[in-house]
Amino acid sequence: MRRKLVLGLTILLFTACASPTSSVLVPIVSGAPTVAILPLEGELGGQAEDLLAIELANRGIGVVERSRVRQVIAIDTDFVASSPDEVKALNSIGKQLGVDFVFSGTVSTDRGPMASYPHVFMTLRLLSIEDGQTRWIGRYGDSMWSSAFSTQGDLKRGVQFIAKEFVTSGGADLIAETETGE
Repeated sequence: MRRKLVLGLTILLFTACASPTSSVLVPIVSGAPTVAILPLEGELGGQAEDLLAIELANRGIGVVERSRVRQVIAIDTDFVASSPDEVKALNSIGKQLGVDFVFSGTVSTDRGPMASYPHVFMTLRLLSIEDGQTRWIGRYGDSMWSSAFSTQGDLKRGVQFIAKEFVTSGGADLIAETETGE
């Protein structure tokens, strides 16, 4: 009897750990906010791009598909738009993707003094393709504290935090204003 109970609890534990998620992505219609996520620097950059696209879509912000962005940009780059040539390149990328704004940034990890796993640090900037100016910036990460139990959990938490902060701080309104011509 005890063996069956232990087996049953073990199966329950493993099935409870498998948490499928899904998102319904509404087709982007004219006037809907749209942004592209440029390749993010760092070993977790690709994963962060995918998670960020999902989080933004869940908040009603249309995101250009990662494969389309990769077709336009052949190399990973972190735009700072400090020179006229970089602004011109950014403008060209934005026009090819059909967006007025792009996200650029970095995702890195660092093992904190009290951590058994590397913590995630992210910096994202919303850049205007018109002039290359940073219109919004968000940061996540603190090696001294995290409620996640793994680097992947910390990455997911960080992306959720940044997407929520982007919307609540008015970043999404910048995109919507440009799209509607206000």
